[in-house]
Amino acid sequence: MTDIVSLTGIHKIYRSQSGAETHVLRGITLSIAEGQNVVLLGPSGCGKTTSLRIIAGLETPTQGRVELAGAVVSASNPPIWVGPEDRPIGIVFQSYALWPHMTVSENVAFALRHGRLKLRRAEARARTVEVLDMMQIGHLASRRVTQLSGGQQQRVALARAVAQRPKVLLMDEPLSNLDPQLRADVRGEIRTMTRQMGITSLIVTHDRDDALALADEVCVMADGVIMQNASPTEVLHNPASLFVARMFGDANALEAEVVAVGDGTLTLALSDSQIIVPHRGQFVPGSRVTLAAHSNRQTFAETGLPGEILESHYEADRVRSRVAIGGDRAVIYHSGAPLPPGSQVHVSTPDAAWMVFARGNDPASS
Repeated sequence: MTDIVSLTGIHKIYRSQSGAETHVLRGITLSIAEGQNVVLLGPSGCGKTTSLRIIAGLETPTQGRVELAGAVVSASNPPIWVGPEDRPIGIVFQSYALWPHMTVSENVAFALRHGRLKLRRAEARARTVEVLDMMQIGHLASRRVTQLSGGQQQRVALARAVAQRPKVLLMDEPLSNLDPQLRADVRGEIRTMTRQMGITSLIVTHDRDDALALADEVCVMADGVIMQNASPTEVLHNPASLFVARMFGDANALEAEVVAVGDGTLTLALSDSQIIVPHRGQFVPGSRVTLAAHSNRQTFAETGLPGEILESHYEADRVRSRVAIGGDRAVIYHSGAPLPPGSQVHVSTPDAAWMVFARGNDPASS
């Protein structure tokens, strides 16, 4: 497949008046193939929105190269710059950025007539009717956007972007203003729309459910770098680091040391016990590692790692118990009644649920 978006060695440094530097992006390299939905996922301040704005031409990279549909739109050496109005993109902002004094149809038609395409009035009107019907909001065409619900405004913002038939659709937290049920419905609509129209999209979010539902590939970011770029299945079941694992569920982490390396197994020493786990990583005896598992894969049982209840309480229809396992802490969700502090328990984990990560180069373990 042809790459529609290509970022190579993108750095972004902000300098204050005093000369202090903030390094927001640190050598981002990313390719997006034609027709792909790629999600940038990460906490606030990780650089995901800055990356989107650099693709859009709303930010200038300090260093690096940006290509859209095979054309260089930004480069530091030699210097090249193509303004956002001349880039083959559509943008849906978190705030939707609709014109409140206009009707739904006027919002879409104005962008078609005065934006990158500059269509004639009749053509803009026809395309507006077409895209509003496609987004199932044609019956709202004559309403002012201030008369619409959040979900309806979101559809108008999408319609305005899609009507321009962009090579790349950029969406910055497009679902953050919606209530949970509507958010789940609109996820499916966006996925269906991009599939039917063959649109390439880049979506910024901090919500893991959005990422899993919308993405062909998830690009997990932290501290201005890409931690992992893979399919939703891969990042969910084979995370590259503890940080990535914790982006997709509560992960209990225990400090351990490699005692022995077997054929597809590791023998690990914890503070007061040993455990053998399946693993094929490049570890040697004496390596300091983090042993982790998602809490939804762990239970109390007759056997397992010994622990002591620190605190236990109801949380919705489950019980949440904090457990001391050696010098570490874990959270286990279970049925039944809360357990008294000091209770002795065993935490059982299926072999396949264990994850082993090197320590020292991960934001989640530092």
